[in-house]
Amino acid sequence: MEKERILAQVEENAYKLRIKLGFTQRDFAHLLGVSASYVSNWENGYNEIPVAVLNKICNLGNVSFDYMLGITKKNNLDVDKLEVIDKKYLGKMLRSIRKMEGLTQEKMARKIHTYRFLISDYETGRKSIRTADLKEICETFGYSADWCVGKRGVCIRYKPVKKIEAKEVKKLISN
Repeated sequence: MEKERILAQVEENAYKLRIKLGFTQRDFAHLLGVSASYVSNWENGYNEIPVAVLNKICNLGNVSFDYMLGITKKNNLDVDKLEVIDKKYLGKMLRSIRKMEGLTQEKMARKIHTYRFLISDYETGRKSIRTADLKEICETFGYSADWCVGKRGVCIRYKPVKKIEAKEVKKLISN
């Protein structure tokens, strides 16, 4: 449930950008290489935008990953445009974040509420990272998503986002 709420912001930003650029869903879909129904589905909360498609949206709208993911409110225009996201490069960046934070794959997985095998698959480039997981990693540890995907050569650090855990909410409610 938490991941769906996080992604709503990404899809909302994509919708606003589409409107700002003056594209219909059909036009936008054609430019992104997806179906119009797929665009409609993510705008209505049924699908998440994959990282590869989000990259195309960022390139098309001249916006940064950090902006689209809601990590920063200001669009950082000094990012490179990439034709495709290199899963191996991204995996290397994720592994370096994990190492800099002194975490095992298991501990990192717990911190971002996912599975250890996914962290392993992301780090080796066997699997494309879910947009929700990329956002969660960047927010939790304060790293730029643009740096992670290779759109920025220098890492920008942001203040990590403190998330309230379910047990903390119960404690707050009961007080």
